[in-house]
Amino acid sequence: MRDVIPRHEIPGAPILTVAQALEAFQVQKGFVVEPVVSEPDVFNPVAMAFDASGRMWVAEMTTYMPDVHGSGEMKPDGNIALLEDTDGDGAVDRRTVLLDNVLLPRTVAVVDGGIFYADHESLYFAEVLEADGQVRLGRHDVVDPTYASGGNVEHKPNTMLYGIDGWYYNAKSDRRYRVLPLGAEVPAGAEEIYRNTDWKVVRAGTDYRGQWGLSMDDYGRLYHNGNSSPIHGEYLLPGALLKNPGYWPDMPAHPIGDNFVFPARINPGVNRGYLEGTLVADGPDRGKLVSFTAASGSLVYRGSNFPAAYYGMGLTPEPAANLVSARRIIEANGELRGEALFPGQELLASTDERFRPVNLYNAPDGTVYILDMYHGIIQHRDFLTRYLADQIRDRELDHGNNTMGRVYRLRWAENRAAPVPDLDALDSASLVPYLAHANAWQRDTARRLLVERQASSVANAIRALMAGSDHSVALVNALWTLHGLGAVDIDTVRRYMRDADHHVAMAAAAVGEALPASDHAAYHQSLRAMANAGYPRALQAAVSVAAIDGGADVSRLVLDAHIDRPYTREAVVSGLGDDAAAFVEAIGGAYPDPVFMDMLDRLGENRQQASNRDRLSPAGQRRYDRGQALYAGQGACAGCHGPHGNGMPGLGPTFWDSGWVYDRDRLVRVLLHGLAGPIWVGQDFWNTAAVMPGYATNDAISDEDLAAMATYIRNSWGNAMDSGDAVTESDIEKVRAQTQGRVEPFRATDFE
Repeated sequence: MRDVIPRHEIPGAPILTVAQALEAFQVQKGFVVEPVVSEPDVFNPVAMAFDASGRMWVAEMTTYMPDVHGSGEMKPDGNIALLEDTDGDGAVDRRTVLLDNVLLPRTVAVVDGGIFYADHESLYFAEVLEADGQVRLGRHDVVDPTYASGGNVEHKPNTMLYGIDGWYYNAKSDRRYRVLPLGAEVPAGAEEIYRNTDWKVVRAGTDYRGQWGLSMDDYGRLYHNGNSSPIHGEYLLPGALLKNPGYWPDMPAHPIGDNFVFPARINPGVNRGYLEGTLVADGPDRGKLVSFTAASGSLVYRGSNFPAAYYGMGLTPEPAANLVSARRIIEANGELRGEALFPGQELLASTDERFRPVNLYNAPDGTVYILDMYHGIIQHRDFLTRYLADQIRDRELDHGNNTMGRVYRLRWAENRAAPVPDLDALDSASLVPYLAHANAWQRDTARRLLVERQASSVANAIRALMAGSDHSVALVNALWTLHGLGAVDIDTVRRYMRDADHHVAMAAAAVGEALPASDHAAYHQSLRAMANAGYPRALQAAVSVAAIDGGADVSRLVLDAHIDRPYTREAVVSGLGDDAAAFVEAIGGAYPDPVFMDMLDRLGENRQQASNRDRLSPAGQRRYDRGQALYAGQGACAGCHGPHGNGMPGLGPTFWDSGWVYDRDRLVRVLLHGLAGPIWVGQDFWNTAAVMPGYATNDAISDEDLAAMATYIRNSWGNAMDSGDAVTESDIEKVRAQTQGRVEPFRATDFE
């Protein structure tokens, strides 16, 4: 593995004081970076949540990769800490550790009476008791023991983002969670998994998305990222395509702009820095990273501090390149796309190699908070190349870890950070105006508090707020608050389904799905009118018709008008629910579109479960089962190829109909030494910036493990390569011997 940049040309990476770190930042004109808190009041922060009083709850992963071997990483020494600014000067002055024995904490979120948090395996509820200004732990329960089970540290569920619909959503997961009153009905498709004396938690399936971090726009649409691709956005609301129990589509996520980065310093200390094309080869930017390789918790900026031109922009931190990138999010015909806000530059970049921004948050004061892990090593040992290990040792990036950490505020220099209100101290009536606040934290928090309190007494006040507002964001937020209170009424739904703003109209239709059967006739009439109101309103009508019986006319109208527009077929199939046969009968026979009819014919066929396991020998079946666990767990394959083998944009290609798994020898070579694009998979061209790491030097994965993984891949998702047989340990040993000494991943041309 060659040194692209001679080592004597690489600047050092000393530990900087906060004052020195501030001097190392390069930030766009008009912005300023300010410290909020640093060591010894925060250590290795990876996730954060603001409570209703504006205080910070921080997950501190204090044992992550102290050295290149990860020595002591599995000690339960992580913290969940409460950080407070008690004098209102914008800086933290009080630290309280609620839990100090957490194994690699990765998630923290606020809930009624306390917090949710997750460690390396499970999701917990920690009750927070307060008296005389002191905080202590009350009840401490496991909510979901399988929340983060299996997988590599880099490839486990995280986030627990409280969505506009009242569900908590996660990255690297196809699960969502919701808190309900004890007597509430469990939603269709969900299951109760936990209850205490005040409320219960239900869990349901959702679209699988992202790797680390999750964000939301003003309309409730979700945004995530992969490690080699920055922010991606979903054009439809979460779950919009999952209303038909016999239909399993993937929610497309659109890349917001390209994946290029423009660091302030050279970046030889990245995992694949030795590969051609990873770093700029020559010129004034020689040695700088070309594109994302460790994209982390992205954010849609929804604050009140920056100028209006920056509202709604997408931000993505890149800790391997020590920067935060900014993109303008553009809504187009059935898609979200983007463009660089600062072409050829970044919003913020540092010359400090230890600056590791891993998560971003809209803050109560209207600014953006940046979590800086301030850690020399960002790559986990399971994927650490020998090249990067040498880079780490050369600059002593394995020294001084796990005792540092910073949180910064990004502020518009001409605007002061806003005072932080204590929303928890307000009664429900006083919270209603905050649903229309200019800053998203106030809107989101007021909605959450009203829903948690089930403050149905303020429903009329919310409707009055809506009647006096023409601001689409306030109207959408108010509609979903009524939904969370169980106070959706037909008059409000019909009124706002006709709103001039299509986001408001679509939100009204979405919350209208909760209307009682007595209102379905009127709701049906409004959906029919919406189906005739143009794209994208027709999409929402096609989806929402799932809530009523006899909506075939709405589905037909949408198909006839928009059959060739994005998502039309998928939205109609989702909205048909269990009524596909009734739809065909209602229209008098097959719809004249073979693609749509093929989708109907395949309803109920769960492609994701297609398996050749039953045709393997007993030994092969045991190997298959082991490979299945490794694929989702320690092998971390699902992180890039998806839990159902269908690939993930910007990360890994599909395994469905893939010639790359047919040839046993070629698959084993790729498993051992990795693969770099571009490649063709059938008729699909995959050219992601991500490079698949090989397992040849991974001591935690044995040849027996690799044989099991190969057997599972070759006999899942419609593949049937080993009937009566299986890949064996000797197959791996043979190829390992043949390829001994290889240090670079394979490319498609190596197999031509």
